[in-house]
Amino acid sequence: MDSRFVDDAAGYLGWALMKPYVILLVLVLLPITVFVVQVHGIAPYSLTISPTTTSLGNTVNILVTVTNGNRNTFYTVTISVQKPNGTGSAITNQAVSTDNRGSGSVSVQYSSTSTSWTPLNGTVATNVGGVYNVAVNQTSPTNIANVATGQFTVTAMMSVVVSQPASGTIVQRGQTLTITATVANSLGAVAGATVTVDTPSNGQLTLPEVSSTNGVYSITYQVLMNDPLGSWTIIVRARDTSQNSGVSLPANATIAKSDLFVDAMVTYNSKGVPTTSFSTGDTVFPYFRIKYSGSSGTFLTAGQYVVSVKNPSGTTVANLTAVYDANRLGFYTPTGYSVSTFDPGGSWTVGINANSLNDGFGNTGPNFDTSVRVDVVTSPLGYLPFVIGGVVALLGGIVVLKRYDTSLEGFEHLEQMIGGPIPRGSSLLLLGDPGSGKTVLSYELLHDELEAGRPCAFLSYDAFPEDVQGRMGEFGWDIISHLRKGRLKIIDCYSGLAGQGEGALRDPSDLTELNIQVTSFITKAKNAPVTLILDSLTPIFNGVEAKQAINFLQTVGAKVKKTGGLFILTASKGAIPDDSIAKIKSIADGVIELTLVRTGRKGVRYLTVLKMERRRIASETVSFEIARGRGLVFRVSRFGILRGKLQQLKLKPSHSSAKDAPKAAPPAKPEGKHTEEKDQGAASSGLPSKGTGTRPR
Repeated sequence: MDSRFVDDAAGYLGWALMKPYVILLVLVLLPITVFVVQVHGIAPYSLTISPTTTSLGNTVNILVTVTNGNRNTFYTVTISVQKPNGTGSAITNQAVSTDNRGSGSVSVQYSSTSTSWTPLNGTVATNVGGVYNVAVNQTSPTNIANVATGQFTVTAMMSVVVSQPASGTIVQRGQTLTITATVANSLGAVAGATVTVDTPSNGQLTLPEVSSTNGVYSITYQVLMNDPLGSWTIIVRARDTSQNSGVSLPANATIAKSDLFVDAMVTYNSKGVPTTSFSTGDTVFPYFRIKYSGSSGTFLTAGQYVVSVKNPSGTTVANLTAVYDANRLGFYTPTGYSVSTFDPGGSWTVGINANSLNDGFGNTGPNFDTSVRVDVVTSPLGYLPFVIGGVVALLGGIVVLKRYDTSLEGFEHLEQMIGGPIPRGSSLLLLGDPGSGKTVLSYELLHDELEAGRPCAFLSYDAFPEDVQGRMGEFGWDIISHLRKGRLKIIDCYSGLAGQGEGALRDPSDLTELNIQVTSFITKAKNAPVTLILDSLTPIFNGVEAKQAINFLQTVGAKVKKTGGLFILTASKGAIPDDSIAKIKSIADGVIELTLVRTGRKGVRYLTVLKMERRRIASETVSFEIARGRGLVFRVSRFGILRGKLQQLKLKPSHSSAKDAPKAAPPAKPEGKHTEEKDQGAASSGLPSKGTGTRPR
């Protein structure tokens, strides 16, 4: 057999055996070849967004990159941005050219100022908070969707951090407090923001920018003298022009009261010359300034304050009212104290008692008594005319006394005891035993003020308004016409206490609301002198702390006295702590004490004027009755006051032994008993009607 035939046969046989494998290999390689053809012209894309989180109104940079693509090829892409919640969408067409390595990129900014974008709906801006979706579509050499995707987030929050003051800082009224805050957003410090903080009185401060690089804002605030005491929660708020905003964590500061102290006290004589030496006939005019502690040169420039004049034995002989004098830039006592012949010589003191100052906003002082010493020089010869006159008067009085010593029936006697009408622009405390006649006396004073045409307000803590009308009507004091004319206002503080309706006050112990009503009444009076009567103090002290109640009385009293009116208040002995009563007595311009002495089934009422500013008061204690249709009726000797004065002259010690002399004894009981018998006789025969007209004052 030919060897060539054998080789051909073997070749055909080998091909026949290998043919299935070749066909199988072709079938496997065929899809790969097709895929490569389909992706001809596609390049790997990447998407970079910076920043991925930003604030409202800021610009976002979008970078599309081709890596390992066809070399020297021109690609076109469409970039789309979808705003949150369908609030807007926009597209931009961009070109990417690759280099010899098949790499290229294009960058575009997404902002309201960019002109590269075409809005499909809404606006092109980062003006909505939320997630923005970005997609890249290839449009040439072939159209392929979503070759790259990404997201960025827009937030409206800014960071506000308070660095000053530190939480827990205590600042006194009149002092300054620095408030500093740093404002930042996701990109860093924020410049040009509006940064504010609330004041303690709910006003608003704007913090100026002190560092635009670091986003620091700061202000120095001087705490006002009437800013509320206690905790001040400092919260700083920031906002930029794109309406990004932020709020700081609270920083708590405590506002403390400013102490008042007497900066300078000088005494002037009648010629206006400052001096500390006075003689008989001279007048002492104290002058002083009141300064706030913790402040730089801030002085009190309003109010009325009491200056006590004490003789060498330490007895207070006068309480003068000092008012602010703008010309003197301080407080001055226009009336002064006149040194009389009967005043002892020696070292006197003129001063202000501790804790007697209050500016009406809770700033009080001084912490200790502040006074100056003055020397009073008297001459014994000065007594001679008075001694001679006294002897003559005594002899004549003894003759007349037996024939004309008749009783004085009338409320006018109270003015004689006071030394004249109650001074305008003053406060009066009616202090007494339960049932001693405090309320009736306040009713009678109210009636006199109304008849004089003055606007009045009655704060009733012990009776319903209709009961007040009824009880005053029993004495012939009709107040209905005054209520209708608006001249009288009864503020019902009793209904809430009695649980029978809300009355004028939902909470009678809410002194803030009560203060508002009093202020409203004074405002409606249009600068006319007003009279405010509070009956009584007991429920107030039962409802709030004593310090708060006293501050309320001082504040309201100052407002009433500023109008030139009267502030009259009643208080029961034993119902209010002794230290509180002592404080009220010290701040009141006048104090009238009423007592009820019971003997078996009978009771005798007595009245004593303890003090009355700007008046020389009678030191006697007189008995009185409460008569229906009349009110208070006094039973006293016409010459009782004269006898008391003569007895004081008789018992008056010499200057050398003045300190060792005993104090004047109180009225003897037999005289009181005799008065009671006279009262009973008069009562049995009936009292003449007094009428309801205005009492001469």
